Amino acid sequence: MTAPTEAPIIEPGEFLTEDHRLDPFPLYKKIRDWEPVYHDRLQNRFFVSRYEDIWDAYKRSRPGGDFTRGVYDMQGKYDFGSESPLGETILDMGEGPEHRWSRGIVAGEFVGKKLVTWLPVIEETAAEMIEQFSQEAAEDLASGIAKTGEIDLVTQFSQRFPIRVIAGMLGLPREDFDYFESIYNTLFAGMGYGRAYFRSAEKAKFALHDYLTPIIADRRANPRTDLISKFVTAEMSGEMMTDHQIKSFVALLLVGGGDTTHKAIDSMWWNLLNNYEQYEAVRENPELMDRVFTEMLRFDGSNHYQPRRATRETELGNRVVPYGANVALCLGSGNRDERVFKDPDQFNIFRDDLYFGKELRVGYWQDGVASHLGFGQERHFCMGYAMARQEAVMAGKMLLQVLKNPRLKDVPNDGIVFPPPGKGGVRGVTHLEIEFDVN
Repeated sequence: MTAPTEAPIIEPGEFLTEDHRLDPFPLYKKIRDWEPVYHDRLQNRFFVSRYEDIWDAYKRSRPGGDFTRGVYDMQGKYDFGSESPLGETILDMGEGPEHRWSRGIVAGEFVGKKLVTWLPVIEETAAEMIEQFSQEAAEDLASGIAKTGEIDLVTQFSQRFPIRVIAGMLGLPREDFDYFESIYNTLFAGMGYGRAYFRSAEKAKFALHDYLTPIIADRRANPRTDLISKFVTAEMSGEMMTDHQIKSFVALLLVGGGDTTHKAIDSMWWNLLNNYEQYEAVRENPELMDRVFTEMLRFDGSNHYQPRRATRETELGNRVVPYGANVALCLGSGNRDERVFKDPDQFNIFRDDLYFGKELRVGYWQDGVASHLGFGQERHFCMGYAMARQEAVMAGKMLLQVLKNPRLKDVPNDGIVFPPPGKGGVRGVTHLEIEFDVN
């Protein structure tokens, strides 16, 4: 008789190693196989790793359900925004009518026909930045400084691109775009647990609020077509946004629409240039760039986690989760679940087991195939999903036209990684040097 295979010991400290920061997928797989709802006693959470269990938790996060994103009582003593460098935003609220009102008054600007009105801002911003780095590459080549075109896609384009798009949508002066970028970088670093980063971000938040005060006052007196004007004139259920709410939403737009979008662009190019046959297919048919975006979110999207809290003692994945327990839905693991996706560790824009259509806000299966979990699901589905897709895909198509014969420069690169401990941020490429031919 063959003895049963003994389950490996999974130590919670494995989540905090440098190996896991660089490549979390071996640990994800071990947990999926052996303890799919794993009690991480070190970080005081239940780690949910399988696709179907994650979706089950989403379904049970509806009003009156077993899980909630809210941590604090909306009617309690907690001062919302006091523990966030962004201030009082829908991320801090978690649940309740205030959350639904705040989200509803803004979310419509980033989908459908209203989103179409912002597409020229995206295109013009990308064209301007691409022209700048293309000209610099041509000048370096002509002067003999370089033998070929070269760009660090992160620092010269993608890191700055979505912030400039947001600044343009808000109607901020073009000469202030560099200032806006510096504010964004400081705010995002403060989203981690490092107190020094948090204090710097708080100062940046107050500076941003002071900067926005006269602009909001001007838009209230003289509305234009920009996003701040839409915020000051928007009304829902007879209520309008206060100056403080508008300032907090601007900070949220910076962080929510900046880091995730720029790292999506970087990851798309990192994966394409490491799978050159797929790059060649996209070069021949740029419409495939939309598939690159979708598969990137499944393969290794920027957001690997979404938090929940148990509202009662319940079961999830055949494990009892106690009342009040913190639950970490690991989207990064669910998107690599071999029970759902074939060869999940392979980047493949032509796979037939992934839904490549418009994101499914309240469903995860369509036409017999599964959707990715990169934008979450249900009530907290990312309200900027359509904007992020438009920015990443439009920019990707425009870069295709300029980056002729692109190849990764032969320099050390860890690829897609989590940020250093203590500093806020999401998973992505920290630098991406690309060589290309200059016509």
